[in-house]
Amino acid sequence: MILPNTKKRWYLLPSLFLLCWSCRFSATPEPDSQQIDAQSFQVKRLQQYDSVIYPTLIHQVQTGDMVLRSGSDMTSEMLRQMNQTDKRYSHCGIASIENDTVFVYHAIGGEFNPDQRIKREPLYSFCHAADNKAAAIFRPQFPASKNRVIATQANHFWLQGIPFDMAFDYHTEDRFYCAEFVAKTIARAVADSSWFTFSTAGKMQYVGVDNLLLSPVMKTVVEKNY
Repeated sequence: MILPNTKKRWYLLPSLFLLCWSCRFSATPEPDSQQIDAQSFQVKRLQQYDSVIYPTLIHQVQTGDMVLRSGSDMTSEMLRQMNQTDKRYSHCGIASIENDTVFVYHAIGGEFNPDQRIKREPLYSFCHAADNKAAAIFRPQFPASKNRVIATQANHFWLQGIPFDMAFDYHTEDRFYCAEFVAKTIARAVADSSWFTFSTAGKMQYVGVDNLLLSPVMKTVVEKNY
C-alpha cells in the first residue's frame, strides 16, 4: 500500500521531468550571428580549395618547382615578418611528382612536424585551406633536366633525415630551416649558389622566403589567395 503523500510525489515526477528538460534547452546559448558568419565563411573557403584552388595548383605544378604558402597561424605571421621586401609568404618547399602524387619536400619544426626532420608531404595538405590562406608556385628557369635534379636533391636531404634548424643559421650544414633547405637544394643541383641573395638583421645573415621568390631565376607560375 502506498501512502497518500508518497503517491502525490509520484504524480509530480512528469512535471519535474518536463521542467528539467525545458531548462536544459533554454540554458543552451544561441550562436551569435558573427559565429555563424565565420563558420559559413570557413566552409566556403574549404569548398573553394577543393573545387578551384587545389585543381589549379595540381594542374600547374612541375617537378623541381618551388611551392610557397602563407599560413594562418601566429608563427607564420612571425615568419612573414622575417621577409624584408615581400611579406606575402611564410613557408616554402620543393615539388616532386612521384608516380601519381605531387609531394612537397620542406623543412619545418614545431607542432606541425614532431620529429623535426625534413618532411615529404602531399601538395594537397601542404597548401590546405584549413591552415593556410595563400599558395603559389614559382619555377626555376633552368633546363628541365636540372629541375629533375633539384627534386632528386630534395629527396636526398629527406632520406638523410636532416633536422630543422631552430637557430636559423645558414652557415651550418647539419640542420636546415625552410628557406635554407630550398636555397641549398637548388644550389647543389645546379652547382651555383649565387642565384639568391641574403637578408641581414643586425649581425645575423639569413635567407628569407622573399630572397628566393624575388630571385631573377624564379618565374611566377600561379598565385592564389583563399
